[in-house]
Amino acid sequence: HVIHKLRAQGVDNVKVNMDWQHLLMNGENLGEYAAMLAAEGLLGHQHANSGWGTFDDDNMVGATAFMETLELAVELRRAGYGDNGERLGFDLYPYTEDAVAVVQRSVLQWRFIDSVAARIDDAALREAQMQKDAVRAYELVYAALGGE
Repeated sequence: HVIHKLRAQGVDNVKVNMDWQHLLMNGENLGEYAAMLAAEGLLGHQHANSGWGTFDDDNMVGATAFMETLELAVELRRAGYGDNGERLGFDLYPYTEDAVAVVQRSVLQWRFIDSVAARIDDAALREAQMQKDAVRAYELVYAALGGE
């Protein structure tokens, strides 16, 4: 609502920050949320993290919700996120782990997840999604992961 009010006043440079764990806590689908924001031209900064879904855990990227994060990576690629210099920000709170190691691991895990997303045949995945063929969609995803 606020963004649309701002746009009505001629302010067109405001976008939505996606905090992944906040969305997970609220039962939101990361990929769908990113796609919706991208379609509206509102996809903004990404607070990359992971968690159990009931608290703002701010765990390492991919530590939990791996498939949801992979789906998000696919949608970010579809939206061209990063093509204009956009970058992820790692919103992490290491409770017991070494803070530097947590950031390093999150960067490496995101790069891996994004590389898997890049290996998915997106045209075939879109077709499977349009046909509501979950079996075919998972075949494509698991092939990109190195499975059958």
